[in-house]
Amino acid sequence: MDRFNLKIPPVPLALICGLMIWALATFVGTHSMGIEIRRAAAALLLIVAAAIDLTALITFYRAKTTVDPRYPQKISKMVTSGIYRFSRNPMYLGLAIMLAALSLWLGARFGLFVVIAFILYMNRFQIEPEEQALEQQFEEMYLKYKASVRRWI
Repeated sequence: MDRFNLKIPPVPLALICGLMIWALATFVGTHSMGIEIRRAAAALLLIVAAAIDLTALITFYRAKTTVDPRYPQKISKMVTSGIYRFSRNPMYLGLAIMLAALSLWLGARFGLFVVIAFILYMNRFQIEPEEQALEQQFEEMYLKYKASVRRWI
């Protein structure tokens, strides 16, 4: 399974998951919940996700470190401020919330299973390898951070 580690970047993976959610809505059917309620909830989730991702990106930009998750060894600084005080992976959290929003917007009956699969995949094949690299690079500093801040929320 190590051959999958860090192979599919998070944004393309989220796009693939989004297509899967669209396919579920198109070919399997939609929720019976009213479209107005679904779309209002989806819009709210999308705003929250965008705010989380934008805040996380700005924090990385200000720290002058890479946001490219394929190469954790290129990280020049450990970012623990801002939104990173509450989540070690707010960018991934934002992507997961965006997928949940899409699932609601389209009314994909089984779309949340795709969101769960995205989270499980990210934990195993993206976050765990990143955490190993961060532990090697920042040692005790990262271990303390990891012990005090949750992986997602």
